[in-house]
Amino acid sequence: MTTTARPTRTQTISRALPPYLLAAALVLATSLALWALRDRLTTANASLLYLLVTLIIAVRLGTGPSVLAAVLSFFSFNFFLVAPYYTLAVNDPRELLDLIIYLAAALMAGRLAAYARDQAAAAGLNAEQQEILYGLTSALNPLTEPEAIRAELRRVVIERLGADWVDFLPGERPTHTRRPAAARHEEGGSAVFVLLEAGDTVYGTLRAAFPAPLGPGRRRLLAACAGQAALALQRVDLTNQAARGRTLAEADRLKTAILHAVSHDLRTPITIIKTSAANLDELGDRLPPDEQRELARAIEAQADELDRLVGNLLDLSRLQAGAVVLHEELNSLEEIAGEVAARAYAAHRAERIALEFPDDLPLVRCDYGLLLQALGNVVENSLRHEPAERRVIIRGRALADAARLEVVNHGPSVAPEERDRLMEPFYQSRDGRSQKGGVGLGLAIARGILEAHHGDIRIEDTPGGGATFVLTLPLDKQYGPRDTSAARPELVSRIAPTG
Repeated sequence: MTTTARPTRTQTISRALPPYLLAAALVLATSLALWALRDRLTTANASLLYLLVTLIIAVRLGTGPSVLAAVLSFFSFNFFLVAPYYTLAVNDPRELLDLIIYLAAALMAGRLAAYARDQAAAAGLNAEQQEILYGLTSALNPLTEPEAIRAELRRVVIERLGADWVDFLPGERPTHTRRPAAARHEEGGSAVFVLLEAGDTVYGTLRAAFPAPLGPGRRRLLAACAGQAALALQRVDLTNQAARGRTLAEADRLKTAILHAVSHDLRTPITIIKTSAANLDELGDRLPPDEQRELARAIEAQADELDRLVGNLLDLSRLQAGAVVLHEELNSLEEIAGEVAARAYAAHRAERIALEFPDDLPLVRCDYGLLLQALGNVVENSLRHEPAERRVIIRGRALADAARLEVVNHGPSVAPEERDRLMEPFYQSRDGRSQKGGVGLGLAIARGILEAHHGDIRIEDTPGGGATFVLTLPLDKQYGPRDTSAARPELVSRIAPTG
């Protein structure tokens, strides 16, 4: 990568000459015009015209050319317009005093005009710098990636400050920036190094090449831009640290909850299995056949409970890792609800679920197995809290752009402040709702499955007491109401109507 060489002193002088030559040319042109009109103008008129030209030069070209114009106009005034003509001699001392007063006035007026010009230029430069910094800050505020922040800084330095190229050096303090200044020119070239520093942290170094050395104002502006970018990098760094802290805190909470689950919900079935197996081993044939079968069924039931718990833990980990792949097809929600009801009937040996579905409920594009699991988890939770004499209701409804499943139970209500937390992994509610027969994974898994389908799940009050779980799934609008003949009647034939 190349850099532009620093201009030589000769080149600097050549660039500075044109304003002075222009000032001299203007004074000469004014002198020739006044010489041609010498017989028609008074000395006062001529001095005012010279003074006007000096002021114009001061405003347009600056202090140095205005001083040159004042001195040249002093001699030209004497040479062309004061007798004896074409000589610098003065006959009348009063005329010499007039010339000296004119020179002093011209010098003062030129300096004042040049000062006003410089102040106006500085104000314009400050306004431009503020506009550049404001634009950069506004552009950096929404950025959350370090590379995007550096790219925006690079764009501003190239487009607004006129750099030929910009890159960034890693590390804290490269050898080019060991000196205390915030921005330094590389010796022998026009490359500038600026630390991206916020507080005690350095986020690298900006290196930029400019066609010519930067003035003090531009160097300060470049350092200010680098400082704004460093603050943005610090903000992103602190945000990431806070996110990592929250993640660690959540991981610690989950670890505690898992240990609680292991200490209670895993130990209980293991204890039952060990006790039942020990009884079978010790008593053997001395036990009646009915008691042997009862112990065997207890072992099988507790093994199933362990399998369910481990499966829920694995399902939750896959959902949280985003490793679940949906196999979506058009499915009937009534068919899924019917299979959930049939499984509940087989598990509880009782008709504890009622279905309420309209005939025109549209098909829903979903993963049949996952939605079956989600609805099953919600229904199982409701069955734990449903009074024995009541039935859990699974109700289907069609909305404008979504299908809605309602799982209605008539047990204890859920406090509004606990409704979201009840669907967090391992959450234990104050009334023991999530502890009753489970570790608090089923609802968390159901929510993860619904969110994977771009749906949601929430809890509402059941009129008369209880909790209603509302599952919402988006509709595929290119499909209309399902053909009700597609449902599998054998799954719902054993489910009694609502009573």
